[in-house]
Amino acid sequence: MLMANLKRTREDILKSVIDTVHRQGLTATGLSELFQVSGASSGSFYNYFRSKHELGHALIDYEWAQLQTNILEPATTQSPDPIAQLFWILDRLEAKQLQDPKCGGCLLGNLVVDLAEQDPAFRNHLIQVFSKWEGAIAQILRQAKPQLQPNTNPDCLAEQLIAAIEGAMLMGKLHRDAARLQRGFATARQSITNALRSSNATSAQASAPQI
Repeated sequence: MLMANLKRTREDILKSVIDTVHRQGLTATGLSELFQVSGASSGSFYNYFRSKHELGHALIDYEWAQLQTNILEPATTQSPDPIAQLFWILDRLEAKQLQDPKCGGCLLGNLVVDLAEQDPAFRNHLIQVFSKWEGAIAQILRQAKPQLQPNTNPDCLAEQLIAAIEGAMLMGKLHRDAARLQRGFATARQSITNALRSSNATSAQASAPQI
């Protein structure tokens, strides 16, 4: 019971600070502000995180877990068609960004800009997480192999899709422009359609959301 309570309190701190870190970055957020937004005393905070760096690593893992729980895993229940699953993932990511009037960007992508040059440990951790994300997309694409053009490499296409998604969110954040964000996601969808065999591409275009 004690361990469950400790875990819940740690997760409560992560949940309470994540929006602030997402909005302004970890580097620009001082410890006093972290204590304030988390509602934790310095003693309670340090009971779970020995430093702001340790908090940063915990936030990376937490956000990756949220991406798996809320996006990647539910996608498999939406349709038996892996291509439809990919479009659903794009729809969910885009909708999440559009809920924020300032287009806050991807927390993991923001942390690359914020932390990767500070410490090799952050760079390596973020590389690992993005590799897992690319791997999850590549696995869906491998399941869709019969629908793809013969020369399509699932790993390379997964890299292209993650780059397009992250670019769309980053430019949406920079310009605070929902239309620009939507155009970026439309480009990601088109990358999938372009990789399909002609008969599958026609079906995908018919079912794709209109921007």
